[in-house]
Amino acid sequence: MTHRVFIAGLVHETHTFLAHRTDLSGFESLVWVRGQQLLDRCNGDASPMGGALEVAAANHWQVIASRYGAAMPSGTIIDDVLEGWWGEVATDLDGALAAGGLDGVLLILHGAMVFTSYPDGEGEVLRRVREHLCERLGEVGAGIPIAADLDLHANTSDAMARHASVLTAYRQNPHTDAREAGVRAAQFLQRLMSSGEGTAIARIAPPTIYSPRGTGTDAEPMISLQRLARRLEVEHPELLEVCVLGGFAYADIDCAGVSFLATTTAEVDAARALLQPLAELALDRCDEGNPLDPPIDGVMQQILASGQPGPIGLIEPSDNIGGGTPGDGTGILDAMLRFNIDNATVILNDPQAAAACHACSIGDRLTLPMGGRLDRFHGDPVTLEVVVENLTDGRFDLENERSHLASLVGRHVDMGTCAVVRAGGLRLLLTTHKTPPMDLGQLRSQGIVPEQLYMVGIKAAVSHKAAYDPILSASFYVDTPGLGSSDLRRFPYQHLRRPMRPLDD
Repeated sequence: MTHRVFIAGLVHETHTFLAHRTDLSGFESLVWVRGQQLLDRCNGDASPMGGALEVAAANHWQVIASRYGAAMPSGTIIDDVLEGWWGEVATDLDGALAAGGLDGVLLILHGAMVFTSYPDGEGEVLRRVREHLCERLGEVGAGIPIAADLDLHANTSDAMARHASVLTAYRQNPHTDAREAGVRAAQFLQRLMSSGEGTAIARIAPPTIYSPRGTGTDAEPMISLQRLARRLEVEHPELLEVCVLGGFAYADIDCAGVSFLATTTAEVDAARALLQPLAELALDRCDEGNPLDPPIDGVMQQILASGQPGPIGLIEPSDNIGGGTPGDGTGILDAMLRFNIDNATVILNDPQAAAACHACSIGDRLTLPMGGRLDRFHGDPVTLEVVVENLTDGRFDLENERSHLASLVGRHVDMGTCAVVRAGGLRLLLTTHKTPPMDLGQLRSQGIVPEQLYMVGIKAAVSHKAAYDPILSASFYVDTPGLGSSDLRRFPYQHLRRPMRPLDD
């Protein structure tokens, strides 16, 4: 039997402490496709949408492709983006229902999306889809299965669990398995459409929140949490998937924090009881989920005293682009200048500086202010006399098509107009679109060989590891100014449910 399946998606990780708001241009500059454009862009790539479409083809679904959008992590999304997306999706849903009905709906989501009027972005999206089906079809609409995938950093809600039929989640951080989460969501949807099974989703959320650095899956507590989740799936076959969600700490919303989901074909209360040991373990190991970063000056002194050979990575969670920060923080650049570091590279997202370089020619000298553009939370601008070494369009293909970045962009990356400038022993890559350091092609495509560097600044918390760990002789986390700080006690939470560890005793 050929199933008719409606596919759409909206993906964003929202940092609500940023003053900057995300409008439609943030999506249009990354992914904003509809209908055949969606299929052309995502078929065969390593994104969750690409994985879902592979299952669709294997099972001969008749796919009705609607609007799919994704933007780089950034500030709260204005309501116009949601209303524009929903207007198109609702129209396409009505067209699909009129043209032959639907057997299922598949949504590619994130789980930490916040709109101005809707703090629980994914809960609102799922509610609208479910209620629209019920309004058009009555009781039949309530029975159409809705499957969705989530990022490991999802902040889940009861609304998400109530309106979806099955939820899957990434299990690795860095997110090298994002495609597999899309595959599983589609496979479970195929099962529900074929069998007619009913499901429910159990959710439990212990009163703890982890920093992004604490959600890496090659370290505790995530190793133990993921291991226990997989064991539950084996021992209890009624649990289709157990999701371990590390949460996204920079969303000041009621449902932020660590949570666990289980899609079950049995009683939801029994599934929730099975999740209780996960919740207790997450709370008990809260301290491991919140490691702190040492001040950068002490780390620099330690490195120089040790004689450690390169390449050395300075990991800067405070300006973690993958967590939404602007990528123009100058903390590492300032330290490299003060400690006279040679043969080093820093990447700054600075459209103005990149444009100034493109008004020159390669080999020209100019005095250039760089960084610290968006706010003063990430350090002040640094003005240097530089030589222009390279000018490019900023486009490159991923060296690792399963990298963390593939979960957003597939395989092609556009950093916008870029320039490489040299100031003494430092080379700076200036980008127009902020691009997280998740693939070595970012540097190599601009003429910088990462393996030949002594030191490199990396604006990330965990997402860099798949790319950089294999080439680094050592890496050091550093505390610099920025709204991605690993110390969550620095943030003025107003809407987060309390008490919450480690913020409260």
